[in-house]
Amino acid sequence: MYAGVDKYGGAVVGEGQPDGSAPAAGSAATGLSLEEAVETAAAEETVVVDVPYSYYEDDADESSLVTGTSQVLLTAQLNPEAGGLMWVEQESSQDAYKNVVAMSQMTSMLRDLDRNRCYELGIKGAIERFVARHKRAPIVLDIGTGTGLLSMFAATHGAEHVYACEMFKPMADIAENVTKANHPDKITVFALRSTDLIVASEESGGVGHLPRRADMLVSELFDSILLGEAVIPVVRHAIEHLLVPDAAILPERATVFAHVVQNEQIYRLNSVSGQFLNDQQAQLARNDAAWECTGGKPALPLHYRALEPQSTPLTNVTPVLSFDFTKPIASATTYEETVVNAVASGDVHAVVMWWEVSFGDDAESSIVYSTKPGAQNWQDHWVPVVFPLTEHVHVDASDAVVLRTHHDDLHIWFDVELQQEPQTQLSSPSKKKMKQQQVQREKMPCTCGLHLQRKTDRQQDNEDLACLDISDGSLCALLAASQGVANVTSVESKDVSARIFQQILDNQPTASETQVEVLCCGCKGLLPDHLQGGKPVDLLLGEPFYYSMQNLPLWQAFNFWLRRSAVAPTLAPNALVLPARARVCALAVRFEHLHECFGAVGDVSGYDHSYFDQFQESYYTRNFPFPVYMYPYEAVSGVLTLAKCEYQSVAESVFTELTTELPQEPNGVIVWVEYALDAEEKHVVATGPAAIHSKQLVRFLAPSAATTAGQNATKVSLQSRFHFNALEGTIDVDFAIV
Repeated sequence: MYAGVDKYGGAVVGEGQPDGSAPAAGSAATGLSLEEAVETAAAEETVVVDVPYSYYEDDADESSLVTGTSQVLLTAQLNPEAGGLMWVEQESSQDAYKNVVAMSQMTSMLRDLDRNRCYELGIKGAIERFVARHKRAPIVLDIGTGTGLLSMFAATHGAEHVYACEMFKPMADIAENVTKANHPDKITVFALRSTDLIVASEESGGVGHLPRRADMLVSELFDSILLGEAVIPVVRHAIEHLLVPDAAILPERATVFAHVVQNEQIYRLNSVSGQFLNDQQAQLARNDAAWECTGGKPALPLHYRALEPQSTPLTNVTPVLSFDFTKPIASATTYEETVVNAVASGDVHAVVMWWEVSFGDDAESSIVYSTKPGAQNWQDHWVPVVFPLTEHVHVDASDAVVLRTHHDDLHIWFDVELQQEPQTQLSSPSKKKMKQQQVQREKMPCTCGLHLQRKTDRQQDNEDLACLDISDGSLCALLAASQGVANVTSVESKDVSARIFQQILDNQPTASETQVEVLCCGCKGLLPDHLQGGKPVDLLLGEPFYYSMQNLPLWQAFNFWLRRSAVAPTLAPNALVLPARARVCALAVRFEHLHECFGAVGDVSGYDHSYFDQFQESYYTRNFPFPVYMYPYEAVSGVLTLAKCEYQSVAESVFTELTTELPQEPNGVIVWVEYALDAEEKHVVATGPAAIHSKQLVRFLAPSAATTAGQNATKVSLQSRFHFNALEGTIDVDFAIV
């Protein structure tokens, strides 16, 4: 149910997914090394780091040496002196984990009434069938228990005992307390991966977590792409090591559905092929092969209905994969071909998929949960997945189209081609299943390097001058070089990115006319001598964009200001900074559904979740990153200005307060940044709610006292407070309804 991560932020780094391998000795999940954590973590993540220790119990006795490792939790903040991130130890691990739980999709899942109903009816029916067949109650195993909801369903409907496991220890603690409050004697929770569970046997000396193999497995190890939470290897391991032969497994089956669409917006989420950046034909490619890179077949979970009006379906929806979880699924990369007729003419830009799972012995009586748009109540934890394709396939209506669906233990991906041999029009889709090795259709790796460095929502967006680009991605440096700027230096935070963009810049038509260098370094301590041309900088550039802050637009804006301050010694007296300024904007809104995905849940299917609700206390103080265009809302204010950054000057603290009267009470505020490229603000780059290629911050609002008391307030005001502390590198945003 919960893996310690969520779609948009607040993740825990250092606690990985189970791989379904042979059972390991029982041990807690280990964290990352400090070097690995700093290199890979994003700013919004909480990092678990292993710190080795050693000491002598008796200084006079060398044999008394004690060694081990302890886990330290780190959180990020902006470095006020140099820009970039610095990692500080979290004083309270409880507060850190509360933040992770509050920002997860757990509330959304618990409030999914259709999901809860399907699981309860499926578990109830399976236990009834087991009792009728075996004349006794089953032992039930619940893997990935979350708050313990499925375990409580099983206990309520007649399980002899339920053994539940949860790899994320804070979540396991929640499950233990929630299940004790509702079924104190019938559920045992282990803070372990299922692969660490041991069944008591002669080999184990009669010691184990389970007294015997379980008769039934219940689990909900699905993400939007179905397989990403390791359901296949986890169930395979359970069948081999934890379950009796012919055990009941819920859900029993899953089916993946897909169709092919034309949508230029989706296509450009993953491809810069054939796109010049300006009239000088600057290419975001390091060679000809990179110019045609297919990007490693990304999977993008989206509320597809937001993009549906601009899409043309080229085929009908058809089932493309099916899984029977009651039998071990081999660990192999395979694919299935489904041949369908095109229903319209157009260019193949993407495949859209969703899935359904079923509970029950036969198709007629089975209970089905589907992630098809509109099939269930609105929710945000499982959404359709879009796969942008870049193979340049054009189809005409009635063409036979081969939709090839690949999968391994954790991934699904697609490719599409026209059927080569002539064939009469199909009355229904035809299918065949093949081993992956028969056709070289592996998930192609990225060849351009950009897809390794940038998320998909980032793919779009004179003679003696010296230019310095202090954003990651070197796009501004590329544009400056294409305009003939003589000396261009770009600073990258990652070594691999520096190498890729050096190759891209060297591959440009103007490469022979421009001196370009990409440095992998920080900004503090840079001097003109370190830069291309060895002279002061006339033009300082930035998008701003930083790999580690992709989900935090406010951090990116103020990080650019701090980095601009750090490189002040490199600037010429009249240097121009682009963008010239930034404006932090806010919009008070009433979300239709999004606000329902977080916060306290109270009672879930009749079970008290008050202990879980204690972890939601920070819900209204957290900034959630969302691509807001996918979530319907009604604006109840105009655009508010919370703060301004004057990039022509060094960073300084900013503090603002304002009160805005509103016609009705909002349940959220959307926050974003606008960049004025010039001092006159003739050219402004907006990253607001209508932008598909940007995320915004969402702050949910607690109901007013009047609303809580069931009254209609005659006057509603929004109090906004913004504080950037340039000395500490901290950003605080607060909103309240009065």
